[in-house]
Amino acid sequence: MKITKEQWEHVLKVNLYGAWICSKYVALQMKASKVEGSIINISSISGLSRVQSTGSVAYSSSKAGMHALTSVMALELGAYNIRVNTIAPSIFRSEITEELLNQKWFLGVVNKIVPLPYHKSTIETAFLPLIQYLIDDSSKYVTGNIFIVDGGSSLAGVPLYSSL
Repeated sequence: MKITKEQWEHVLKVNLYGAWICSKYVALQMKASKVEGSIINISSISGLSRVQSTGSVAYSSSKAGMHALTSVMALELGAYNIRVNTIAPSIFRSEITEELLNQKWFLGVVNKIVPLPYHKSTIETAFLPLIQYLIDDSSKYVTGNIFIVDGGSSLAGVPLYSSL
């Protein structure tokens, strides 16, 4: 592992501490105002134990920590009718990923490992409908979940080359 202590701390501070502090103060305000509702964290499939890659020890650890944070906060806030869930997407089109997603070789890899056809998903198409559901009262009995939005790319055993 070539990550420095400073790099490790930075990634955990941004990804895990940032999610915790934001969720904590939103929850405190909701409790004080007696507002029922939903806290939604955005994580990554990299936080799943079945999706790991070399060079991602800090990132994957921070996202796995966010999954644990979601579960425990859901347990603690349920008594106040505050739901806590996480959305764990794979790659989607954004300013950060635009250049990578325009690489022909990368799209070739994506097309091999994602079971559902890749449609150059954006935040709006990839998981905005899920966010809308989790905010809505129709999800009043949904908490402590990690919603995977990845076209099936995190399924264990997805082959790079199939004989089908």
